[in-house]
Amino acid sequence: MVALADTTPPAVQAYLRHRTGLSATVTGKTWHQRLLGYRWTWAGLGLIIFGAVSITVLIRDIMTPIMMQDGSKVPGLNSDALWLSAGRALPTMAFWIVCFLLVDRYKPQRLLVWALALGWGATVAVTGSYYVNTWIGDQMAVIDQQSGVAAIRVAVFVAPFVEEAMKASVIFLIVALDRHRFTSRVSGAVVGGLAGAGFAFSENIIYYARVVVYGSYTSGAGDVMAYLDNMVLWRGFYTCFGHPMFTLCTGLGIGFAATSRSKIVRVVAPATGYLMGAFLHMFFNWWVSVLPEPALLQILFIGVWPIVILVGIRLASSAMRQGRMIGNRLMDYVTMGWLPANYPYALSRLRSRAWTILMSPWHGNVIKTWLLQVRATELATLRDAITRGTVDCGGLWREYELIDQIAELSRDGGLADGQGLRPYWPWNVGSRRRAAQPGPMPPVHPIARQNAQQAPLLKYSVVDSRWGPPA
Repeated sequence: MVALADTTPPAVQAYLRHRTGLSATVTGKTWHQRLLGYRWTWAGLGLIIFGAVSITVLIRDIMTPIMMQDGSKVPGLNSDALWLSAGRALPTMAFWIVCFLLVDRYKPQRLLVWALALGWGATVAVTGSYYVNTWIGDQMAVIDQQSGVAAIRVAVFVAPFVEEAMKASVIFLIVALDRHRFTSRVSGAVVGGLAGAGFAFSENIIYYARVVVYGSYTSGAGDVMAYLDNMVLWRGFYTCFGHPMFTLCTGLGIGFAATSRSKIVRVVAPATGYLMGAFLHMFFNWWVSVLPEPALLQILFIGVWPIVILVGIRLASSAMRQGRMIGNRLMDYVTMGWLPANYPYALSRLRSRAWTILMSPWHGNVIKTWLLQVRATELATLRDAITRGTVDCGGLWREYELIDQIAELSRDGGLADGQGLRPYWPWNVGSRRRAAQPGPMPPVHPIARQNAQQAPLLKYSVVDSRWGPPA
């Protein structure tokens, strides 16, 4: 393998890395060359332009008054109603953002990926669904001569499939740009959930604003704010799980496909996840359209919310399994002598990683420590993909790059293990000495201990001495 890494031409290396979903090396390039050649730079720029245009078109449409056939005019939404509604819809979106980001802790996505999923759902997906649903609803109303019946049919039989396709398109876009970011089912679930949360945010704003405008222009509407609060309670609390959970199904399917070797699974899993999310969305819209509020409330708290909680617990347990996977895969490099023995234990536990970050201002460098944790996690997930067969020899060069980067970060002040370290007062020499005293070493895996006893020279790789552990 080392001979392969040394003799393979750079063009072939780049092809093999691209084929397996890994980014090409950026060694020797300036910062502006890296920025212009970075696919996520153009993805972010495209989202800003496309999202701004789509949401501007939507706002202009919903703010335009509608002329009815009898000559009456239905007022459009206004900016005051939209801003008031945005304030009511924001807490729900913030809640889901926090939940999904807490789950995505071991192998977090890029901040731009999170923003892309959330922004796409809040702008492009909402605008596309609005126009497609409106057009199909108009066609149904013309055919049946009953707009009320057509509205229910659109909500039950059309909107779920259209909206889920619009929201899920961003997940396919992210996979096409960088499928290596989907290292587990949790990755797909988080991206799908954020797209659904963004969609629900914009949709709630429109629904809330319609209530405000209708009450402002209609005599005898009653207490408009009380009706608005009731809608916020239903859409923002009782049924707030809807769009995030439905799109999460598609994300899970794509996560299964991205981490599987089977071609059948790669085709069937995304389609199954999409259809599951669409059918759940369809049944949900039917319940909301037909059942009275007391019966719907009983169904939600007895049958639906327990399922949502179980899904959340399942995602949390999957995230914890990622920690065990990181420890097991980093232990492979300890066995080969490429990493120190305490790395797997320290980098596979969230508490240990958090404490190391907290201690890095006193004993190292915060940025270098965080980067070291990111690189070590990427190395573990790459190793896991290699062992599962989803990444071939194209990952060899990325593996060597990560080992080199970890060693360099460790030399530049990056901490891998903060156990036993304590903060200290800069002017107190005694407290500084006590804080610098090493604590008890974390447990070492039996295989690593046995290898160290049998082959003390394994401290450096017996294959190639250049790939030694960080100094």
